[in-house]
Amino acid sequence: MGRRLKVTQIEWNDGLKLGLGFQDQDHEEAIALMNAMQTCSDADFPAAFAAHTEHLAAHLARENELMERIGFFAKDMHMGEHERVLAEVADMQAKIDAGDIATVRAYVENDLPQWFKDHLGSMDMMTAQFALQMGET
Repeated sequence: MGRRLKVTQIEWNDGLKLGLGFQDQDHEEAIALMNAMQTCSDADFPAAFAAHTEHLAAHLARENELMERIGFFAKDMHMGEHERVLAEVADMQAKIDAGDIATVRAYVENDLPQWFKDHLGSMDMMTAQFALQMGET
């Protein structure tokens, strides 16, 4: 099977920037990794999913560290959402390991991009605004 094209891809643009350096860089890379998962072959999908998962875990750890450091008022809720999505991604990895690529592709093509947009536009935006007020860059 060749490369797949999906309409659920997110295109990185300045409107997605939140103004916090590491966060914007990580989000741009996350979009590239999500788009790669959506368009790769089934043979390449497990490796693409693993690359995204590794990036996601590192990014969320950086955000968690930031929230702890600056005393973000909603850190427990935000960190809880990080834990939830990491557990969801781990469940998807188990499906890949069991050979169920189709279910995980559906997740990557629908649920994950929607979660990313919702999370960026709410929890990450509030975290970035607070961090910038606290002098972070």
